[in-house]
Amino acid sequence: MALVVFLRGVNVGGHRSFRPSVLARELSDYDVVNIGAAGTFVVRHPESRAQFRTALLGKLPFKTEVMLC
Repeated sequence: MALVVFLRGVNVGGHRSFRPSVLARELSDYDVVNIGAAGTFVVRHPESRAQFRTALLGKLPFKTEVMLC
């Protein structure tokens, strides 16, 4: 089942800035699609939530809250 991912407080006012399209490419094993610049993604093949969360947090250049739906 696909997941929707929300990252809290990223790319706002120059703080916690990153390029979502690059992150989506780095997580291509999970078939991640970037939606806009605000840290929203669709993950088409997440395998398990725990495994994907670990991979995602390992690729982010900063700490942030992550919501998986």
